[in-house]
Amino acid sequence: MSADFIAGKLKERGILLAVQVEKTVDSTNNVLKSYAAAGESRDLVLLSEEQSAGRGRRGRSFFSPEGTGIYLSLLLHPDVTPEESTMLTTLTAAAAAVAIEAVTGVETQIKWVNDVFVRGKKIAGILTEASLEPGKSSPEYVVVGIGFNLYMPEDGFPEELREVAGSILESSKHLKNLRNRLAAKFLISFMEYYRTFPGRSYLEEYRRRCFAIGRRVRILEPEGAPGKSAERAGLGREYAKVLGIDEECHLQVQYDDGTVELLSGGEISIRL
Repeated sequence: MSADFIAGKLKERGILLAVQVEKTVDSTNNVLKSYAAAGESRDLVLLSEEQSAGRGRRGRSFFSPEGTGIYLSLLLHPDVTPEESTMLTTLTAAAAAVAIEAVTGVETQIKWVNDVFVRGKKIAGILTEASLEPGKSSPEYVVVGIGFNLYMPEDGFPEELREVAGSILESSKHLKNLRNRLAAKFLISFMEYYRTFPGRSYLEEYRRRCFAIGRRVRILEPEGAPGKSAERAGLGREYAKVLGIDEECHLQVQYDDGTVELLSGGEISIRL
């Protein structure tokens, strides 16, 4: 990974974003949160060749081996409400999908809320974390992390991930400078959307790729809480048809009893 190459591509588009590349870190999100705690006021992107403790949503780990992926986080200081800051996740997913298709020609899909899929498997995940102080109208900072599985790891994915994780490219043949080109394109797409944020310039790209729309899904509660899942099942509201995505990126679903609900978080399960 080359900070000079990526920064140069950003500068060509008038994007002045500090770029840092490391050989290895525990988690790019963790590093940038420590920077913010130490007073870093610039908007900054950190990329790492690998992560020893990559993190996903709900405390899950994110497999981040050297040489086959792109692992990066952005430290941002948006003047938005806490609710609006959560929409940076969907902005990131749209920017990732646009960049992957532009650089590799591979078609992407998005699983609400934060996963990008290729050929029915997850190839990118997003973790957004904000520092919210009581009484403040906007977060002190937001860190948005994303990991791309660009190539298949030499020894494959760990056993527990093989059914769900995939890579953007099936071939092990590495295309010239592809990781740097994809990282730069992603950051350009992200920052162009971010310039008008909390505007929704990215929303149609997100909706167009969201493969849950029109399908029957299972509603999963945060942390997979069995009590809540059982309660939903008792109400006949464990499964629903997805009607669409509203302007706040809530998932609009309709249960079998006709009840319509907007989901702002949690997870859904879709049988592919």
